[in-house]
Amino acid sequence: MAAIEDFLRSLSRLRALREEAVVIKIGGNVLPHPEAFCEDVEALLDAGAFPIIVHGGGKAVTDMEKTLGREASFVQGLRVTDADALELVQMVLAGKVNSDLVAMFNAHGVKAFGLTGADGQLLLASPRKKPAGLGFVGEVKAVNIPTLVPLADAGGIPVIAPLGITEEGQLLNINADTVAGDIAKALPARDIVFLTDVPGVQDKHGEVFPTLTAARARQLIKNGTISGGMIPKVTACLDTLEGVHAAHIVDGREPHAILRQLLTLEPAGTQFRTRGR
Repeated sequence: MAAIEDFLRSLSRLRALREEAVVIKIGGNVLPHPEAFCEDVEALLDAGAFPIIVHGGGKAVTDMEKTLGREASFVQGLRVTDADALELVQMVLAGKVNSDLVAMFNAHGVKAFGLTGADGQLLLASPRKKPAGLGFVGEVKAVNIPTLVPLADAGGIPVIAPLGITEEGQLLNINADTVAGDIAKALPARDIVFLTDVPGVQDKHGEVFPTLTAARARQLIKNGTISGGMIPKVTACLDTLEGVHAAHIVDGREPHAILRQLLTLEPAGTQFRTRGR
């Protein structure tokens, strides 16, 4: 009886995604189970949802910099991007990483379209002023949602590289976590899922927090429990909570992690909620 009840609850949650957007942020190297990942995305499409993929690829950019004899530099988890680094980011993220992901989806029967924030001015951006010294790094000022509508109408999914564009036409490198959060808020999406290479947000003993309130998460950032590259992910989750049903940081190394998390079948990460949710 318990198994049947669990199945019915999961089916109800899947039906609740109909005509809802789900933003999924992936890194360039967090897809050890590409077939299972594509099956999860296809299941969301079949349920009537509109999955939107935002990808990073910082490791691939760093590897290319090393190949060219450059040293990557970061401030508060954000890549310092001079003119040469911006060119590399364009080549690696908008080029290889984006096209590889689009090819993967299409090979698994999921119609995918590769985009950057420059396409149709999807991500109108301005230079980021803090912290100082980041170079051609931006922050999203507006998301042009109508750019995505034809893709939804065509039954496809957008695969978005985190490059924004200014009103003057200058490309800017933008943190993929914050891009995913900005898109989720602008839609608004029902859920936003960050696939990572860790089990979720962990305490100082390595235990995963299955849920976190916004207040508790901010406290963990303040005391250093949440640090480094996890800070932009957690911050993006917290920033979306007012408009998004739920935000999740999920272990992308686990097969079918997305559906497991969204349907609460053996959750594979941390869910964020406001007090009382």
